[in-house]
Amino acid sequence: MRIVIDTNVLISAIFWTGKPKQLLNHVRRQKITFVTSNQLFDELRQILVRQDKPFHLQDNEADQVVEALTGCAEVVESHSQLTVCQDEMDNRVIACAIDGKAEYIVTGDLHLLGLRSYQSVKIRTVSDFLSHFERFL
Repeated sequence: MRIVIDTNVLISAIFWTGKPKQLLNHVRRQKITFVTSNQLFDELRQILVRQDKPFHLQDNEADQVVEALTGCAEVVESHSQLTVCQDEMDNRVIACAIDGKAEYIVTGDLHLLGLRSYQSVKIRTVSDFLSHFERFL
């Protein structure tokens, strides 16, 4: 199964326990293919070092986080230019899913969740995705 994990879910998985961490553990065990793009990793890196966020990592620490995630991800070139959402980063998440042939976007973003799907990509919360996915394990 191929999924795009939105930045908000990745951050939760990195810093806290719970369902996002469970999802990332499935990725690490290679039960799920984590599809992403360099643009989405850039967004993650920027958020990790921002001083107005609680993490405010150093640049080298943020690079290490992204490097670790790169090791368990399939990084795709995303060329689609979409204007489905008002937020450009939400459009990049959808474009990554389309270009990476993902079946799901897993997110906590209410704007993305409001779409429920785009083309053949389903958009779900971590809980909804895990409930569906874990039935097949």
